[in-house]
Amino acid sequence: MAALRLCGAAGPIHGENKNEATLLRDVAMRVAKIRSTNGTYGPGHPTAIWSAFARQAAWKSWVIVVLLALLGLSLLVDVRLATRPPEFVVVENPGGKATLVRQSVATDELLRFLAERTRPPDLAVVRFTREFLELAFAVNSSTIEDSWPKALSMMTPSLRTRVEREAGEARLIETYAAAQVRTDLTIDDVLLVQRANSLLQVEATLSRRRAPLLGGGSEPAEHLAVDLVEEFVPATLEHPDGLAVAEWQVREAPESQATVKP
Repeated sequence: MAALRLCGAAGPIHGENKNEATLLRDVAMRVAKIRSTNGTYGPGHPTAIWSAFARQAAWKSWVIVVLLALLGLSLLVDVRLATRPPEFVVVENPGGKATLVRQSVATDELLRFLAERTRPPDLAVVRFTREFLELAFAVNSSTIEDSWPKALSMMTPSLRTRVEREAGEARLIETYAAAQVRTDLTIDDVLLVQRANSLLQVEATLSRRRAPLLGGGSEPAEHLAVDLVEEFVPATLEHPDGLAVAEWQVREAPESQATVKP
């Protein structure tokens, strides 16, 4: 009878024919209605669903902010590691064995010695200079189309651009190819004048004599002095000696200088 009185406000209850399940459902609906009146919504109410979505979206936003902060921190660490100097340097002894030395204990003299060891030796400088002179001065009408590009490849980009432009304006390759001449070149001497931090000054004396390609009398010999400025570059397939010609100047040399030194 107490259950019947509780549900009486919702409508008439048909006495004893109402089963227990129906009574419990009516009670639950009454309680949900009372709670919604007080501002607390049931789990199936639209307002409660949107509130849950808002809380979930706010949580995801904070997760994104934290992930972006971690990503920025990792980028800073990577940049710091990439710009840090090597912790160890390699020192070779006269026997050919290598020893690792910590950078913090390496002295200025040791680091300067290591920098010198990475530069081309004098023998490589002489070999590079002689090869360049052969390609640039031993002009042959039948081979200039192959030798001249090789000579250009041994120059620095700035010098190569300038010489290539001047040779194109003078039609150098076409002129020599049509002249049908050959050049007999004799390199008398290659002298390393000065070695700086990134440059070398080299002086070479040479003699060249032109003659017709198919035979005949030759012209008198020219005696030339060539001043070269060579630059240290990273060793690559294009520059295996780690050198490139940065500037050159050709002048006539007295005949007394054009002698082969022992």
